[in-house]
Amino acid sequence: MADDLEKKLNAGMKAMDEGDFKKAYTSFKKLCADNPDIAECWYYKAECGNMASGMFGAKVSNDEIMEAYNKAIELDGDNCDYYQSYGLFCISINKYDEAEKAYCEAAACDESRSSSLYSEFAVEYFNNVMASYGEIMEDPKARAPYAKKALEYMLKALELDAEEAKSLL
Repeated sequence: MADDLEKKLNAGMKAMDEGDFKKAYTSFKKLCADNPDIAECWYYKAECGNMASGMFGAKVSNDEIMEAYNKAIELDGDNCDYYQSYGLFCISINKYDEAEKAYCEAAACDESRSSSLYSEFAVEYFNNVMASYGEIMEDPKARAPYAKKALEYMLKALELDAEEAKSLL
């Protein structure tokens, strides 16, 4: 990577670390325009947009953030972290099918991390569902499909099938 590009990426990351998401997002947006084939630029644009989107007055849409993550993934489809971050973002905006797909891609990219990725998906997914749907989730019947999916991923993380898990319980 050219020194100039690296310096600009570092400057954007420094602005992010200091909490100046507007400045950071502007710089990553420009980096993407100037370097459309560099996955790292798109990834940091997405990450910054994700952090900024929770801040008051941020004008970064979920679609823009998703587009930036997807562009980073398209340019560097072997980077497990890109899929994982995208999956976590998708959970945060209740796009669970997209999140599940991203976590499975991440696990396929780096099998040594598959257990932790599957368990992270299970926990983050279930916690988000519980927080998003509140009192509805107090009803075991309403909660069942979400709990089942989370449990399936926990079993995958532990490399257990349903029958073995039942026998252990």
